[in-house]
Amino acid sequence: MAVHAFTGGIIPNVLLIATSILFIAGLWFLIARWGHGSPGQFFSSWANEAFRDGCMAFLRILIIDVFLFRRIWHRSKRRWAVHMAMFWGFFILSVFTFISVIGLVLGYFDPTGFGGAFSTYLAALHLPYDLLGYLILVGSGIALVRRLFVKEVRKRTGFTDLFLVGSIFIIAFTGMIAEWFSGYATGIGPLLTNWNLALEFMSWHIYVAFLLFVMVIPWTKFRHIITVPLTLLARRGGD
Repeated sequence: MAVHAFTGGIIPNVLLIATSILFIAGLWFLIARWGHGSPGQFFSSWANEAFRDGCMAFLRILIIDVFLFRRIWHRSKRRWAVHMAMFWGFFILSVFTFISVIGLVLGYFDPTGFGGAFSTYLAALHLPYDLLGYLILVGSGIALVRRLFVKEVRKRTGFTDLFLVGSIFIIAFTGMIAEWFSGYATGIGPLLTNWNLALEFMSWHIYVAFLLFVMVIPWTKFRHIITVPLTLLARRGGD
C-alpha cells in the first residue's frame, strides 16, 4: 500500500526515528506506571497471571480472544467481520512491509547476488499489498459509515473511537490513492500514473496519518490497542 511512492531523505528518516522514539518512550512510561515504577515488576506480575493455567491455555486465549475476537463475535457478527478485516489487514501488511525492508537491505549489500534478486522480486510484488490495502479500506470504511450514519451506533460512539476508526480509514485511503497514482497498483496503476499526485498523497499518508497515529497511541486513549490484549491474556479470557 503506497510503498512504491515513498521517497526517502533526511526529513522522512528524522520523522520515522522521532516517531519510533516517542512511541517506545510512551510504551515504556505506561509499563513503568503499571509496575509502580518498575517495568520488571509489571512483566513479572503479568506473566504470572497470563501463564497461571499453563502455556496451552495462554495460546488458546491468544488465538481465540486476541486474534479471533471471540467477545466481539458473540456480540455482533457484523462488527466481528469489520474488526477482523482491519486487524488482520494491518497485521499481514506489516509482515509484508517488514519483509520488504529486509529485501531492501539485502539488495543494498548484495546487489548482484541473492539480495538483488530478492529485492527485485519484492519490488514487483504488488498484488498482496493492493488486496490488503483494499481489505483495510473496506473494513474501516464500513466502521466509519456506521459510526456516522447509523443512529444506534452513533449514540454509543465516543470521540476516541470515532477518531481511531477515522485515522485507520485515512491511512488506508491516502495510501491506496498514492499507490494508484504511482503507477504500481495492480490493473489500474498504469492508467492513472501521476507521480506528483502520488507524492502529495504519500505525504499525507506518511506524515499526517501514519506517523501521527503511531506516535500518539501510548499517550492517548488509543492505548487500548495495547492494553486490551494484555488484559485479556492476564485475565485468561472472559467477557
